[in-house]
Amino acid sequence: MISKSGRYWSTGITVTYSPLAERINDEPYSGWHAKLDYQDDGANNDPDTGQIATEGTLYTRYPVRDAKIRSGLSIALDTLIADAEHLGIEFRAVGPRTEPWLFYRGDGEDADYPPPGGWRETLAAEADRIGFRSYATPTA
Repeated sequence: MISKSGRYWSTGITVTYSPLAERINDEPYSGWHAKLDYQDDGANNDPDTGQIATEGTLYTRYPVRDAKIRSGLSIALDTLIADAEHLGIEFRAVGPRTEPWLFYRGDGEDADYPPPGGWRETLAAEADRIGFRSYATPTA
């Protein structure tokens, strides 16, 4: 059931790098996936009143490769953020800092999804650009 407010929220976005996203003219290209999990805003888990909490996932279907003037990571993030806003998904964080998070899948330690070199700095720069926080973002 959609919450009383009709809104959903997410604490951030998780990205994954694909070293071989596609081939164009037999040339390999890398790309980025972006994903966010969201949940309803305020629904309880009360079957007697019909207030049942719901959640979901929004993600890029294909890895997004670099364009001529923008990185695939920037494009994937901007697209996911725009779609989340269109669907009424807000970004929020709990605690003294209110910026949502930009994560790498498995925090960069999952052997099945290795990050590219310099990934922490790359994510920190993107997080700063979109108003999120990330691994290398100062916590002051």
